[in-house]
Amino acid sequence: MNGLKAVYCKEMKKIFKEPKMIFSVFILPVLLMIGIYGLVAVMGENMVKDIETHQSVAVINNLPEEIKAEFSDFIANNDVKLTENGSMIPDDELRTAIRDGQTDLYVSFPKDFMAQTTAGKTPDISMYYNPAEEYSQKASEEFEAVMNETVYNKLLSERLGGSLDVLNVFTMNAGNTDFAIVDEQKASGKALSMFLPYIIVILLFSGTMALGVDAISGEKERGTMASLLLTPASRMSIMMGKLLALTTLSMISAAIYIVALVAAMPVVMGDMMGEGASVSMTPVQIVQIVVIMIVLAAFFVALISLLAVLAKSVKEASSYVSPVYIVVIVAGLMTMFTTGEHEMAEFLVPVYGSALAIGQVFTNELTMVNFGLNVACTVILTLVLARAVAAAFNSEKVMFNA
Repeated sequence: MNGLKAVYCKEMKKIFKEPKMIFSVFILPVLLMIGIYGLVAVMGENMVKDIETHQSVAVINNLPEEIKAEFSDFIANNDVKLTENGSMIPDDELRTAIRDGQTDLYVSFPKDFMAQTTAGKTPDISMYYNPAEEYSQKASEEFEAVMNETVYNKLLSERLGGSLDVLNVFTMNAGNTDFAIVDEQKASGKALSMFLPYIIVILLFSGTMALGVDAISGEKERGTMASLLLTPASRMSIMMGKLLALTTLSMISAAIYIVALVAAMPVVMGDMMGEGASVSMTPVQIVQIVVIMIVLAAFFVALISLLAVLAKSVKEASSYVSPVYIVVIVAGLMTMFTTGEHEMAEFLVPVYGSALAIGQVFTNELTMVNFGLNVACTVILTLVLARAVAAAFNSEKVMFNA
C-alpha cells in the first residue's frame, strides 16, 4: 500500500510541480477548444448574414406587366435584369454564368403567359439556378415565394372573379402565438447532447493518451522504469499507482474542459442552443455522468497503459495508440447522428455506449437499466485490461525490453 501511495504521489507531483505542464495539460486545451468553437460559431453567423444580405443577380425574361408590381420588392432588393425574347431556356453564356456563380437565377415566362391564364390554361414558367451555390438557392426561394404566395393568389382571384375566402375551408392557429409548448431544459439538453458526449470522450482519451504513453513507455525508454522496478514496492503497487494517477489526471482535465465548455457554450454557440438557454441537472444526473466518466476514464487508462507497456519506446507506443484514437473519434461521432429509440445492446458497446449514455443524461432520457448495463460492461472490460497490464508488468521480457 505504501508503494502504491508513493508511486501515485510521484506521478501527480510530476505534473503539478511544473507550471508549463499544468498549462499544457489543463489550460491550453480549454483555450483551444473554446477558441475553435467560438470561431466556428462566428464564421457560421457571418455566412448566414452574408447570404441574407447578398444582392442576387437574376435575369427575368418576359415578365408580364400585369404582375410586375408583385415583384417590386424582389427587383428593388436584388440586381435584376429584365429581358424580352422568345427563348424559354438560357443560352450557353448564361448557363456558364449560372454554373460559375456569376448569375444566380434565370426565369423565363411564356410571351402569352397572361393570355393563357385568362383562358384557363396552365402556362409553364422556366426557372434555372445552381443548387450548389447558396446565393443562387436563396434567389430561387425568394422568387418562388413571390410566385406561390402573391402572384398565384392574384391570378386565382381574377380567374374566380372574387375573393379567395371561399376556398379557405379552415384555418389553424390563426391569431394564436402561444402554440409551441417546449421544455426549455430538454431543448437545451438536446443541443448539448449532440456534441458534448463526443467532446467528453475525445478529451478523456486525448488527456490520457499523452500522459499514459509518457508515464510507461517514456519511463521504459529513459530507463527509469527499470530503477522503479528494483525498489521494494511490488510491481502490482507500481502498476496500480500509475493507473490511479492517470485516471485522476484524466478526470481532472476532463472536468475542467467540460465546466469551461458548458459555461462558454451559451456565448459562443447561443444561436444553436437558443436564446436564454440553460442547463440544470438533478443530483441523480450529476452522479450518473460522474460515474460514467470515471469508469470510462479508467477504461481508457487501462487500454492505453496496455498498449504503452507492450511498446519499447514512445514512438512505438504512439503508433499503437493512434489507430485506437481514430476508432474512439468515430465512436464519439456516431452519437451525433443517432435518432429515435436506442436498443439496450447499444449501451454495451465500449465507448459508443458511454457517449450515448452521457447524451441521454443531458436530455433526462437515460434509464437506470441502461446506465447500469453501460457501467457494468465498461468496468468488466477495464478489469480485463488491467489484468493484462498486470501480467505485462510481471513479465521481465516486456518490462526490460528484452
